[in-house]
Amino acid sequence: MIGASIYRGGRFWEIDFLRGVGISMMVISNFVTDLQLFIGYSGHRLFWLLFAVATASIFVFASGISFWISYSRTIKRTSSPYPKYLKRFLKLFGLGAVITLVTYFLLEDMTIYFGILHFLGTASLLAVPFYRFKRLNFLWALLFIAGSVVVNQIHGPLWLLPTGITPAEFHSPDYFPLFPWFGVYLLGLAAGSVFYPDGRRKWELPLPSGVLLSTICLAGRNTLKIYLLHQPILVGLLMLIYGPLPGIGL
Repeated sequence: MIGASIYRGGRFWEIDFLRGVGISMMVISNFVTDLQLFIGYSGHRLFWLLFAVATASIFVFASGISFWISYSRTIKRTSSPYPKYLKRFLKLFGLGAVITLVTYFLLEDMTIYFGILHFLGTASLLAVPFYRFKRLNFLWALLFIAGSVVVNQIHGPLWLLPTGITPAEFHSPDYFPLFPWFGVYLLGLAAGSVFYPDGRRKWELPLPSGVLLSTICLAGRNTLKIYLLHQPILVGLLMLIYGPLPGIGL
């Protein structure tokens, strides 16, 4: 059966589906990382590395498209969209800062300094001036992605982490520097300008029926909640099965 092409307050089901796929893959990827920490799992390393890169790329790309749609609609309603995106930055970056503090005190060797929430908060502000470039953001995206090859080879202090410049021997389980990830975000903006000009879908795309699709779309509408809750749940379950995390004290 065919449902509405736009549902739930003007949301596009295909964007929620894409975000749902991304967050579902993220849960799987993080679970594998947890298994590495708890039981030393080391199988299929190349596969899980590529899986993690694909996961992040899907999620960040979908976030870029979502920004395009949101910003296109916002500038139609107000002459000053900046407060909305400043508020979004403060919310996401603030939650990221809380995660930094928690991981610093509980998991010092795996502190998350500039993870996905820090990145998405920062990107939602940086993307505002790039909105005007529309599909030309594809070129800016290539600059950030290609530039990461150079930037990531440079070492520097912690305060440069957002750019991709890290201290020597730096490691973090959740690290999303602007080079290259803002490039992936800008690819989402470029795609948004093509497929969702002015925040409206260019072509009709009816909503198929199906429990699996509906469940994934539901996840896509609740990505922040899932991101914040999934690791405490996974780690808690693994602690019940395997005991405290080795060498950390949890």
